[in-house]
Amino acid sequence: MQYNGGMNLPDIEHAADIAYRQSGKARARDVVLLHGIGSTSAVWRAQFATLGEHYRVVAWSAPGYHDSLPLPGESPPASAYADALARLLDAVGVSEADFVTNSWGTLCALAFASSYPKRVRSLVLGGPTVGAHGLSPEQREKLAAERIARVRSVGLARMREQDAPRLVAASATPDAVDWAKRGVPGEAPSAEGYCQAARMLYATDGVALIAPLPHPVLVISGTEDVVTPPEKNAKRLAEAARNGQLAMIDACGHLPHVEQPGRFNALVLDFLEGR
Repeated sequence: MQYNGGMNLPDIEHAADIAYRQSGKARARDVVLLHGIGSTSAVWRAQFATLGEHYRVVAWSAPGYHDSLPLPGESPPASAYADALARLLDAVGVSEADFVTNSWGTLCALAFASSYPKRVRSLVLGGPTVGAHGLSPEQREKLAAERIARVRSVGLARMREQDAPRLVAASATPDAVDWAKRGVPGEAPSAEGYCQAARMLYATDGVALIAPLPHPVLVISGTEDVVTPPEKNAKRLAEAARNGQLAMIDACGHLPHVEQPGRFNALVLDFLEGR
């Protein structure tokens, strides 16, 4: 399958009730990609080939996203996503990996590293969110309820189109803007899966999760990210990490891997090659 820009997308595969894509060398070091709350594995279209030249790359569509079954219950915690990820990695033969994320995927990775620390080599957190850090219980409940009500009112496709201008920088390419608006036709979270993810987002403190982790961490943020502003998100995570560093990408918004894939990929490769 091909999407904008002629970028090849690996075929969708399934294991442990989860849809995923993979690329690269079968016996190479493993890199796992975890998408944001409004995306699927296809959002890593500019990473599969480049990272796959050096590593085996596995990208999931989280539970409740595209062909992946949702988790049980209305409000599964971050640890449930971590356990689902562990089941997928077991099924595809990944015992230890480096993790690369965007936004909400950061919370999945941090929860996984907390539950399965020996299975994590390092963490690259792109356009990350601190989740519920600094929010009162009342604020958490209100924000989750507002997001869920909006999804149910306007629908995921319309919401994505409305939000696209905020996801990317003003100077983003037409291809990046188009991606932010539409993604891959036919691939999207289910309403149930999105609502589960939203509840997890506002119930999870990313700073509390990252603080005790011993793993090397690279945090990548766009200077024009208005969705998860770096002062309150990327910089707080980098400062809280025991072994963290921060890289800022100029003229870039919330999706550095989509907006400036060349710069993003170079930062990831440099970091991983130094491990």
